[in-house]
Amino acid sequence: MQIVKEYKVNEVDVQMDEFKSVKKPTIMLLGTFHMASTQDLINVKVDGLSSSPRQQEILEAVARIKKFTPTKVALEVPTKKNEGINQRFQEYLAGNIDLPINEIYQIGFRIAADLSHKQIYCIDWMEQGAGTKSAGEVYEWAKEHQPQLFQDIYGRLLEQQRSPASSKSILEMYRDCNDPVRVRNDHTMYINMARIGKQDEYIGMEWLIWWYQRNLIMFSNLTRLLDSDEERVLFIVGSSHVQILSQFLEESGLVDVEAAAGYLN
Repeated sequence: MQIVKEYKVNEVDVQMDEFKSVKKPTIMLLGTFHMASTQDLINVKVDGLSSSPRQQEILEAVARIKKFTPTKVALEVPTKKNEGINQRFQEYLAGNIDLPINEIYQIGFRIAADLSHKQIYCIDWMEQGAGTKSAGEVYEWAKEHQPQLFQDIYGRLLEQQRSPASSKSILEMYRDCNDPVRVRNDHTMYINMARIGKQDEYIGMEWLIWWYQRNLIMFSNLTRLLDSDEERVLFIVGSSHVQILSQFLEESGLVDVEAAAGYLN
Protein backbone atom coordinates (compact mmCIF):
# COMPACT_ATOMS: atom_id res chain seq x y z
CA MET A 1 0.00 0.00 0.00
CA GLN A 2 1.37 3.41 -0.98
CA ILE A 3 1.66 5.82 1.89
CA VAL A 4 0.73 9.35 0.98
CA LYS A 5 2.35 11.94 3.21
CA GLU A 6 0.44 15.12 3.92
CA TYR A 7 2.45 18.30 3.91
CA LYS A 8 1.14 21.55 5.32
CA VAL A 9 2.18 24.79 3.72
CA ASN A 10 4.09 27.00 6.08
CA GLU A 11 2.00 30.16 6.42
CA VAL A 12 5.09 32.26 7.07
CA ASP A 13 6.68 31.11 3.80
CA VAL A 14 3.49 31.98 1.91
CA GLN A 15 3.44 35.44 3.47
CA MET A 16 7.10 35.98 2.61
CA ASP A 17 6.53 34.94 -1.01
CA GLU A 18 3.62 37.34 -1.24
CA PHE A 19 5.76 40.08 0.30
CA LYS A 20 8.54 39.49 -2.24
CA SER A 21 6.10 39.65 -5.15
CA VAL A 22 4.68 43.04 -4.15
CA LYS A 23 5.85 45.88 -6.38
CA LYS A 24 8.06 48.26 -4.45
CA PRO A 25 9.57 51.69 -5.05
CA THR A 26 13.12 51.68 -6.40
CA ILE A 27 16.10 53.61 -5.06
CA MET A 28 19.44 54.00 -6.79
CA LEU A 29 22.43 55.22 -4.79
CA LEU A 30 24.89 56.98 -7.06
CA GLY A 31 28.24 56.98 -5.30
CA THR A 32 30.17 60.14 -6.07
CA PHE A 33 33.46 61.86 -5.40
CA HIS A 34 33.11 65.39 -4.08
CA MET A 35 33.87 67.94 -6.77
CA ALA A 36 34.22 70.74 -4.22
CA SER A 37 36.32 70.71 -1.05
CA THR A 38 34.53 69.22 1.98
CA GLN A 39 35.25 68.50 5.63
CA ASP A 40 35.92 64.86 4.75
CA LEU A 41 39.16 63.38 6.03
CA ILE A 42 40.41 62.78 2.50
CA ASN A 43 39.45 64.90 -0.50
CA VAL A 44 40.05 63.85 -4.10
CA LYS A 45 41.28 66.80 -6.14
CA VAL A 46 40.17 66.98 -9.76
CA ASP A 47 41.39 69.96 -11.74
CA GLY A 48 39.65 71.80 -14.54
CA LEU A 49 36.07 70.78 -13.83
CA SER A 50 34.79 74.00 -15.39
CA SER A 51 36.78 73.45 -18.62
CA SER A 52 34.98 72.44 -21.80
CA PRO A 53 36.48 68.90 -21.92
CA ARG A 54 35.54 68.20 -18.30
CA GLN A 55 32.06 69.65 -18.79
CA GLN A 56 31.56 67.32 -21.74
CA GLU A 57 32.64 64.41 -19.55
CA ILE A 58 30.12 65.45 -16.89
CA LEU A 59 27.37 65.63 -19.51
CA GLU A 60 28.28 62.11 -20.65
CA ALA A 61 27.92 60.83 -17.10
CA VAL A 62 24.61 62.70 -16.69
CA ALA A 63 23.25 61.16 -19.90
CA ARG A 64 23.95 57.65 -18.62
CA ILE A 65 22.57 58.23 -15.12
CA LYS A 66 19.36 59.76 -16.52
CA LYS A 67 18.52 56.39 -18.06
CA PHE A 68 17.47 55.30 -14.57
CA THR A 69 14.57 57.77 -15.10
CA PRO A 70 14.23 58.90 -11.49
CA THR A 71 10.98 60.44 -10.33
CA LYS A 72 12.88 62.30 -7.60
CA VAL A 73 16.48 63.40 -7.11
CA ALA A 74 17.83 63.44 -3.54
CA LEU A 75 21.03 65.19 -2.50
CA GLU A 76 23.64 64.79 0.23
CA VAL A 77 22.72 68.20 1.65
CA PRO A 78 21.26 68.80 5.15
CA THR A 79 17.47 68.97 5.21
CA LYS A 80 17.53 72.45 6.75
CA LYS A 81 19.04 73.77 3.48
CA ASN A 82 16.22 72.36 1.36
CA GLU A 83 14.46 75.68 0.80
CA GLY A 84 17.62 77.53 -0.22
CA ILE A 85 18.77 74.75 -2.56
CA ASN A 86 15.38 74.66 -4.23
CA GLN A 87 15.45 78.42 -4.72
CA ARG A 88 18.74 77.97 -6.57
CA PHE A 89 17.22 75.13 -8.56
CA GLN A 90 14.38 77.40 -9.67
CA GLU A 91 16.93 80.05 -10.65
CA TYR A 92 18.77 77.44 -12.70
CA LEU A 93 15.56 76.36 -14.41
CA ALA A 94 14.94 80.00 -15.29
CA GLY A 95 18.44 80.26 -16.77
CA ASN A 96 19.57 82.84 -14.21
CA ILE A 97 22.63 81.11 -12.70
CA ASP A 98 25.64 79.14 -13.84
CA LEU A 99 26.18 75.85 -12.06
CA PRO A 100 28.80 75.91 -9.29
CA ILE A 101 31.46 73.18 -9.31
CA ASN A 102 29.81 70.73 -6.97
CA GLU A 103 28.18 67.38 -7.77
CA ILE A 104 24.85 68.48 -6.32
CA TYR A 105 24.65 71.09 -9.08
CA GLN A 106 26.70 69.55 -11.88
CA ILE A 107 24.98 66.16 -11.63
CA GLY A 108 21.87 66.61 -9.46
CA PHE A 109 20.52 69.86 -10.90
CA ARG A 110 21.18 68.76 -14.46
CA ILE A 111 19.41 65.42 -14.13
CA ALA A 112 16.39 66.91 -12.34
CA ALA A 113 16.11 69.73 -14.89
CA ASP A 114 16.47 67.43 -17.91
CA LEU A 115 13.67 65.23 -16.55
CA SER A 116 11.40 68.25 -15.88
CA HIS A 117 11.35 67.84 -12.11
CA LYS A 118 9.81 70.72 -10.19
CA GLN A 119 12.01 70.33 -7.11
CA ILE A 120 14.84 68.36 -5.56
CA TYR A 121 15.24 66.93 -2.08
CA CYS A 122 17.92 67.53 0.55
CA ILE A 123 18.05 64.59 2.97
CA ASP A 124 21.37 64.74 4.84
CA TRP A 125 22.01 65.51 8.52
CA MET A 126 25.21 66.98 9.95
CA GLU A 127 24.44 67.86 13.59
CA GLN A 128 26.55 66.97 16.64
CA GLY A 129 24.49 63.91 17.51
CA ALA A 130 25.87 61.07 19.60
CA GLY A 131 29.51 61.41 18.55
CA THR A 132 32.11 62.75 20.97
CA LYS A 133 35.13 62.72 18.63
CA SER A 134 35.70 63.87 15.06
CA ALA A 135 36.98 61.60 12.30
CA GLY A 136 40.20 63.63 12.31
CA GLU A 137 40.74 63.06 16.04
CA VAL A 138 40.28 59.31 15.61
CA TYR A 139 42.66 59.34 12.64
CA GLU A 140 45.39 61.16 14.58
CA TRP A 141 44.95 58.99 17.69
CA ALA A 142 45.31 55.79 15.68
CA LYS A 143 48.32 57.19 13.83
CA GLU A 144 50.11 57.92 17.11
CA HIS A 145 49.01 55.02 19.33
CA GLN A 146 48.24 52.14 16.92
CA PRO A 147 50.43 52.65 13.83
CA GLN A 148 49.99 49.14 12.45
CA LEU A 149 46.21 49.27 12.82
CA PHE A 150 46.31 52.79 11.37
CA GLN A 151 48.03 51.45 8.25
CA ASP A 152 45.65 48.51 8.00
CA ILE A 153 42.60 50.78 8.16
CA TYR A 154 43.69 53.95 6.38
CA GLY A 155 46.44 52.69 4.06
CA ARG A 156 44.18 52.05 1.07
CA LEU A 157 42.48 55.43 1.54
CA LEU A 158 45.83 57.23 1.59
CA GLU A 159 46.96 55.36 -1.53
CA GLN A 160 43.70 56.30 -3.22
CA GLN A 161 44.39 59.97 -2.46
CA ARG A 162 47.85 59.70 -4.03
CA SER A 163 46.46 58.22 -7.25
CA PRO A 164 46.25 60.87 -9.98
CA ALA A 165 42.50 61.40 -10.48
CA SER A 166 43.25 63.92 -13.23
CA SER A 167 44.26 61.08 -15.56
CA LYS A 168 40.73 59.64 -15.52
CA SER A 169 37.57 60.86 -17.18
CA ILE A 170 34.56 61.80 -15.04
CA LEU A 171 32.76 58.68 -16.20
CA GLU A 172 35.73 56.52 -15.21
CA MET A 173 35.78 58.17 -11.80
CA TYR A 174 32.08 57.41 -11.33
CA ARG A 175 32.69 53.83 -12.37
CA ASP A 176 35.36 53.62 -9.68
CA CYS A 177 33.07 55.18 -7.06
CA ASN A 178 30.35 52.60 -7.78
CA ASP A 179 32.53 49.55 -8.30
CA PRO A 180 31.15 46.86 -5.94
CA VAL A 181 34.62 45.89 -4.68
CA ARG A 182 35.55 49.47 -3.82
CA VAL A 183 32.15 50.05 -2.19
CA ARG A 184 32.67 47.03 0.07
CA ASN A 185 36.26 48.04 0.85
CA ASP A 186 35.15 51.52 1.89
CA HIS A 187 32.62 49.99 4.26
CA THR A 188 35.23 47.59 5.65
CA MET A 189 37.40 50.58 6.59
CA TYR A 190 34.58 52.12 8.62
CA ILE A 191 33.73 48.86 10.39
CA ASN A 192 37.33 48.40 11.43
CA MET A 193 37.48 51.87 12.94
CA ALA A 194 35.60 50.28 15.85
CA ARG A 195 38.89 48.53 16.72
CA ILE A 196 40.71 51.82 17.36
CA GLY A 197 41.28 52.26 21.08
CA LYS A 198 42.58 50.34 24.06
CA GLN A 199 41.11 48.74 27.17
CA ASP A 200 37.98 50.74 27.97
CA GLU A 201 38.81 53.55 25.56
CA TYR A 202 36.68 53.04 22.45
CA ILE A 203 38.21 55.86 20.46
CA GLY A 204 37.01 54.80 17.02
CA MET A 205 33.45 54.21 18.19
CA GLU A 206 33.30 57.70 19.67
CA TRP A 207 33.05 58.89 16.05
CA LEU A 208 31.60 55.77 14.45
CA ILE A 209 28.33 56.01 16.41
CA TRP A 210 27.79 59.42 14.78
CA TRP A 211 28.49 57.89 11.35
CA TYR A 212 25.82 55.25 11.90
CA GLN A 213 23.43 57.85 13.28
CA ARG A 214 23.89 60.02 10.20
CA ASN A 215 23.37 57.16 7.77
CA LEU A 216 20.26 55.95 9.61
CA ILE A 217 18.84 59.47 9.40
CA MET A 218 19.53 59.58 5.66
CA PHE A 219 17.83 56.18 5.32
CA SER A 220 14.81 57.50 7.21
CA ASN A 221 14.66 60.67 5.10
CA LEU A 222 14.91 58.63 1.89
CA THR A 223 11.91 56.51 2.89
CA ARG A 224 9.87 59.68 3.45
CA LEU A 225 10.19 60.44 -0.27
CA LEU A 226 8.32 57.28 -1.23
CA ASP A 227 4.80 58.33 -2.15
CA SER A 228 3.93 55.30 -4.29
CA ASP A 229 5.28 51.97 -5.49
CA GLU A 230 6.09 53.70 -8.82
CA GLU A 231 8.65 55.96 -7.16
CA ARG A 232 12.20 55.84 -8.53
CA VAL A 233 14.51 57.87 -6.32
CA LEU A 234 18.07 58.75 -7.26
CA PHE A 235 20.26 59.64 -4.29
CA ILE A 236 23.61 61.25 -5.14
CA VAL A 237 25.87 60.57 -2.18
CA GLY A 238 29.54 60.16 -1.31
CA SER A 239 30.64 56.67 -2.31
CA SER A 240 31.58 55.70 1.25
CA HIS A 241 27.86 55.78 2.16
CA VAL A 242 26.71 53.40 -0.56
CA GLN A 243 27.27 50.06 1.19
CA ILE A 244 25.77 50.98 4.54
CA LEU A 245 22.75 52.72 3.00
CA SER A 246 22.20 49.81 0.62
CA GLN A 247 22.12 47.47 3.61
CA PHE A 248 19.63 49.63 5.50
CA LEU A 249 17.37 49.93 2.46
CA GLU A 250 17.50 46.23 1.55
CA GLU A 251 16.98 45.09 5.13
CA SER A 252 13.97 47.39 5.52
CA GLY A 253 12.05 45.39 2.91
CA LEU A 254 10.50 48.65 1.70
CA VAL A 255 12.28 49.16 -1.61
CA ASP A 256 14.24 47.56 -4.41
CA VAL A 257 17.80 48.87 -4.57
CA GLU A 258 19.22 49.26 -8.06
CA ALA A 259 22.98 49.38 -8.58
CA ALA A 260 24.34 52.45 -10.35
CA ALA A 261 27.21 50.49 -11.92
CA GLY A 262 24.95 49.07 -14.63
CA TYR A 263 24.21 52.57 -15.95
CA LEU A 264 27.85 53.64 -15.99
CA ASN A 265 29.41 50.73 -17.91
